[in-house]
Amino acid sequence: MAQKGPGYASPLSAMRDGPREKILWLPCIRTGTGKPDYLATVDVDPTSPTYCQIIHRLEVPYLDDEIHHTGWNTCSSCYDDPTRVRNRLVMPALGSSRVYVIDISDEKKPKMHKILEPEVLKSNGVSHPHTTHCLPNGQVMMSTLGDANGNGKGSFITFDSFTFEHTGRLYR
Repeated sequence: MAQKGPGYASPLSAMRDGPREKILWLPCIRTGTGKPDYLATVDVDPTSPTYCQIIHRLEVPYLDDEIHHTGWNTCSSCYDDPTRVRNRLVMPALGSSRVYVIDISDEKKPKMHKILEPEVLKSNGVSHPHTTHCLPNGQVMMSTLGDANGNGKGSFITFDSFTFEHTGRLYR
């Protein structure tokens, strides 16, 4: 069988052929508390001595980010591309318009890979990133809820899935 890219050919294939998850990453939001949000790594392997426990916390460096819907740098949309690797978790911050890119090479101890500051989004006419989607062309697309001034006119912005450099705004 030829080498395939990340993920599965279909949701049915993932359900039938995919292994049981052993680790979950959960965004934990702490707005207005004086403490930063964090990404919790949870052990969900029933054979593990730390089953159902948070085994690692990766705090973001700023307050009141309101990290939101996480997504991957690449996923099953790139299933037929063996050059693609799912190794970055993309974590938009709805409240601050930052985007955190998390390196999950060590899945039990994720670490910060890159931070896209709000100016990156705002200079491209968008703010308040909401949901991350990986595209078949290897780019990351992010839906946004606001324009550069925070008004409720969302759009989409794309980034390279390796460098996370901005590659375009999809709609005006």
